[in-house]
Amino acid sequence: MAKVAFFDIDGTLVPIGSGMMSASTVRALDRLRELGVKLVICTGRHLDFAQEVACFHAFDGWLCANGSYCVLEGELIRAQELDHDDVLTAIAEAREKGYGLALTYDHDLAVAVPGGDRSVIDNSWEHSPAVDYSELDLSRPVYQLNAVVPPERDDEVLAHTPHLKSVRWTEWFADIVPADGGKQAGMAAVLEALGATREQCLAFGDGNNDRDMIAFAGVGVAMGNGAPEVKAVADYITSACDADGVWNAVGALGLSEVDGMGS
Repeated sequence: MAKVAFFDIDGTLVPIGSGMMSASTVRALDRLRELGVKLVICTGRHLDFAQEVACFHAFDGWLCANGSYCVLEGELIRAQELDHDDVLTAIAEAREKGYGLALTYDHDLAVAVPGGDRSVIDNSWEHSPAVDYSELDLSRPVYQLNAVVPPERDDEVLAHTPHLKSVRWTEWFADIVPADGGKQAGMAAVLEALGATREQCLAFGDGNNDRDMIAFAGVGVAMGNGAPEVKAVADYITSACDADGVWNAVGALGLSEVDGMGS
């Protein structure tokens, strides 16, 4: 029996661009809760942004910045900062080559662009302050970077930052985390804190940054709208996020009162 279920947000619990959780997804979360399963968010968002989904349902844990900043039942259980020298190098590279760079802190993020020009950054951060690179606050721990470059430039971005890696989920920007980090590292911290094993957890995801999470889980569920690389390592592929995907997976895994309809 599963003890913990980990969920990505965008493209998994909430359709990308929607901001709304469907009634069937809420129903699935309710069912897992009834069975005593802990519900844990596992996302690239910072904590405050992740907790926006708490308006739809209660969660027991929050694995943010792709597993680098983890809160379980109100207590911080993991905080893996990026290497400071690598952060300085990444900022210098972004400044020299003129691409946007976001720094994720614990509860917020800052976006650096040339002269604070918002036109060069993706609209994912339209409500975040834009500053010049020189104005970034480096006195705070940084848990993730986002480089606004296409996938073919990932190697270029990481060429001089040996302690970092990309776990990209979108064509617009790369999620950059510790080389030994990622969502699965946050999952391991939660399981240790709860005295649970990998075999006792479920994971639901869709993007490339979910690949290691899906592979790590006892049962990894890829959404029907998920990336091919995620589906390749999943134990089960359900329907799309906006086609009752979470609920259908819960049913197909024998955890609901009705048969699931996932494929």
